[in-house]
Amino acid sequence: MKTGGTELAHKLPIHLNTTLRCYPNKIIFSDYEEVFHNEHILDALESVNEVTKSLHPDFELWRRLQNGGGRRALQPHELSGQVSKVGSSFGKTDNPGWRLDKWKFLPIVNKTLSEWPNKKWYIFVETDTFVHWQTLLNYLAALDYTRSYYIGGPMYIGDVQFAHGGTGFVISKPALESVVNLFRGHQTEWEWFVNDFWAGDGVLGKAMVDSGTRLTHAWPIFQGDDIGSVDWTRNEGGRRLWCAPTASYHHLTPSVVEDLWQWEMDWMAQVDAVLHHYDIYVLYLLPRIQQSRANWDNHCNDDQGPVSDLEECRNICQRSKTCLQYSLSVDSRCLMSQRPQLGEMVKGVESGWIVSRMEQFAREQQPCPQGIYISF
Repeated sequence: MKTGGTELAHKLPIHLNTTLRCYPNKIIFSDYEEVFHNEHILDALESVNEVTKSLHPDFELWRRLQNGGGRRALQPHELSGQVSKVGSSFGKTDNPGWRLDKWKFLPIVNKTLSEWPNKKWYIFVETDTFVHWQTLLNYLAALDYTRSYYIGGPMYIGDVQFAHGGTGFVISKPALESVVNLFRGHQTEWEWFVNDFWAGDGVLGKAMVDSGTRLTHAWPIFQGDDIGSVDWTRNEGGRRLWCAPTASYHHLTPSVVEDLWQWEMDWMAQVDAVLHHYDIYVLYLLPRIQQSRANWDNHCNDDQGPVSDLEECRNICQRSKTCLQYSLSVDSRCLMSQRPQLGEMVKGVESGWIVSRMEQFAREQQPCPQGIYISF
């Protein structure tokens, strides 16, 4: 698990209390070595060239953490708080923790192999990632761990294809050994490449290809939306998200991580099956939209003008046969949507759903074929 000093205190504790409890073979990487809640947190940047760490502007935050007694050196505005979503196509470039983050990926895979050299699979996640472990373990059991695999949700920067880091990705032992050997033999050259590239997961993707392992596309099993923003109708190349097993969500707040984890524990206690996206819609989303919600935004954007209250907005939505949900904005405008979404906590917004239509949406989906989606 990769984190950083600007977010660790806010985002890591929930994982220590939930998702990581059942997995003893774990390593938590940050940008400062410390003991946090009885867990040894490693400095992911320990092996980076000392001159780079001493002089490069990206390492200004790292230098403060080392010289100023750890996270006490951080200013309040540098802490992540509830913010999880990336602010632009080039990431959170105004956040010193984000600028430092790109330097972590290659040292993390290097240190991971050193710490655990004999595992079949290595799973890499971030603190705003949620992994459905039962789905992932079933998925990996169908693959040959002696082959070189680099599995995740695909992204591109120029001609570099890579697995999106926040979505979570998996590397088999042979593939990890190959990329680590490449990095160890050419560390200086790779650090120059990191310097000129803005995304660390993209750097790793380039190193994976150069070491002989291309990405195995695993969308929509691995996908990068948060659970409140999923497009349940999404279909790419014949792969329907609705029908696929679900292994990961991204951009989740700690409260959503906790809620999803508790839901999954209850689900696994009752059902011995692979979890699919349609299960999440029917069994997780629908029970959570039975009542309207205050301080909640369900991502409606069809503006119907000003209204007096949420009930008036509901009536407008009800009169439109295609309207599934509605919301009252902070400036008292009625917004509607034909797309079903759970949404997220936003102060001052009220949201509601036409529950019967949300249920009908699920019934109207085309039947799903057997099997799981994977490409080689």
